[in-house]
Amino acid sequence: MKKLVLTDDAWVVVRGENASEAEIFAAQELRDYFEKITGKVLPVRTDGEAEEACEIVVGRTNRTGTPDTDGLGEDGFVIRSAGEKLFLTGGSPRGTLYAVYEFLERFLGCRFYASDFEKIPQCGRVALDPVDIRQVPVFTVRNDFWADYLHNTGFAAKRKMNGNKGPSLPAKYGGSMAWAGGGCHTIGSLAGMTGNLTDRQPCLSDEAVYETVLANVRRLLRDNPGARFISVSQNDSTDRGVGCQCERCMEVFRETGSWAGSFLRFVNRIADDIRDDYPDVMIHTFAYRYTRQAPKGVVPRPNVMVELCSIEACFRHPLAVCTTVGKEHAAADDFSGLIRDWSAVCSNLSVWDYTTDFANYNLTFPNFDVLRANARLFADSHVKYVFEQGAYQSRNGEFSELRGYLLAKLLWDPYMSDEEYERIVDEFFRDYYGEGGDAVRQVMELALEETKDRHVSIYISLEDLYPNRVVVHHADGVLPGELTVSAVRDGGADIGAYAEWFTSIAPSVLLEKGTALFDQALASVSDEEIRRHIERSSIQIDVLRSSWRYQVIRSHRENLERVLCGILGAEPGDEAVRMRVDEAVRAEEAAYRDRRLRDKMAALDVWFISEGNSMRGRDALRFDLPVTRW
Repeated sequence: MKKLVLTDDAWVVVRGENASEAEIFAAQELRDYFEKITGKVLPVRTDGEAEEACEIVVGRTNRTGTPDTDGLGEDGFVIRSAGEKLFLTGGSPRGTLYAVYEFLERFLGCRFYASDFEKIPQCGRVALDPVDIRQVPVFTVRNDFWADYLHNTGFAAKRKMNGNKGPSLPAKYGGSMAWAGGGCHTIGSLAGMTGNLTDRQPCLSDEAVYETVLANVRRLLRDNPGARFISVSQNDSTDRGVGCQCERCMEVFRETGSWAGSFLRFVNRIADDIRDDYPDVMIHTFAYRYTRQAPKGVVPRPNVMVELCSIEACFRHPLAVCTTVGKEHAAADDFSGLIRDWSAVCSNLSVWDYTTDFANYNLTFPNFDVLRANARLFADSHVKYVFEQGAYQSRNGEFSELRGYLLAKLLWDPYMSDEEYERIVDEFFRDYYGEGGDAVRQVMELALEETKDRHVSIYISLEDLYPNRVVVHHADGVLPGELTVSAVRDGGADIGAYAEWFTSIAPSVLLEKGTALFDQALASVSDEEIRRHIERSSIQIDVLRSSWRYQVIRSHRENLERVLCGILGAEPGDEAVRMRVDEAVRAEEAAYRDRRLRDKMAALDVWFISEGNSMRGRDALRFDLPVTRW
């Protein structure tokens, strides 16, 4: 069977003479990466020029043999050889760009791991067997909402992400499923509400509210031609939040059995009113917090997308099997039941999933062994749109690059084989962390092992997820006999020696072993770029160490206070005791408050500690509180 030797001089790249911006860019990307890999420049021609003997045809052209694009949708593509031609053709220009990136990955060995790190192999000869590949993504809209994807639209395109709720992808990247206005919690602004809107919801039975919202929806759609989505979604709420409780709204609640009843009726009405003028626009709304239960007798219109949020769930175990939910919720709120009920009534179901710890962005979030199972649950439940929310403001200091990479792969194909998934993971650790990959992977696996029996929310505290170990020394409460009242009062006793008299705090297993593993990883690598990857991921261990040091100091204070109060016969809180304790732990606390961790994070471009809590613009950041309270 004759091979296609693409490095032979006869080969050229051909695009349409009237190609779109994305198709032009796709042809250029193919040319540029091919040159980086082989050193050979493939000339770029248009289909208005004479046909060459050997052509790589990018996008729609007049060339005979161009593949049929029926059924590819916007993002699907075909990679097919026919004689001395190789076609890279998408269902749309964006699909054509995806075909080029798939070709570069599958056949030329490129890997697009992060916006600032790619693997580009070196190869003097490229020879392909005849090929016929057709791919259509499982999910229509895919949003990998980690910082690297949100803030680097070119990288998002390489990873086949098309659903930015942030900036729309530029035309040369194929564009994206653009939004008119914000992508969530919009009802307040649409209704003209001001101030802090959390747990404040408008009355959906008020005709004036409806007319205001409808007018603003129309205004946004006029101002954003080509938008595919507009969100009419509830204001944010706490666990205990509810909708309007006027009699008319409560009547709908009682009738439908859910707060979503009145909200979905409101949204359906908006959808009906705009359908004729905007037939291609989908109205987005939430099944979130108090609207999570599917209502009885209310079905979303065909142009309504309901986005079910998994926020109450445990994220350590597969959503399909773990029924544990947040403490404020009933057993009926387990995600598997909610997605079953919504998928039964909603033809355009979306999922807003959570993949980070919002209280501790830089804490090891142990969800790697459930990502694929969760993606398959979404696909099996006929979900069309998936939004994977992560640490979106800036890079974080754990495994964000790996998690974003895996999510992108899964959003394209959640049904990949075990072998394929394991190969992807292996490749990432080998390429991104170099010779240190095995040791870094052991840190991830250790975190998974340590938490396998714990339920993990997206607001879990560090102490609950990776608890340090309290070692009790004097459970009987017997005081140290060496200290005398006079020695303590005269200041002649070294009370610092008794900082661990009753208890001591041993580091967590992850801190203890993770420190050694990251030291091992760094010792095995000399390349500065790879070392930076390892150092950034080691911040997760630095965070554990910071919390442990704080807990040790707090324990030392408690031990010393108990010792002094016992010797002096003083009550807890005694001023003289407090002063002696302050003196004993002053140096320890001063060392804890230094800025080395802050400076390391800043140097590695890790700026956010938790959602909404940034180090940018601060003159100092005192690490004098536990991580969960920074």
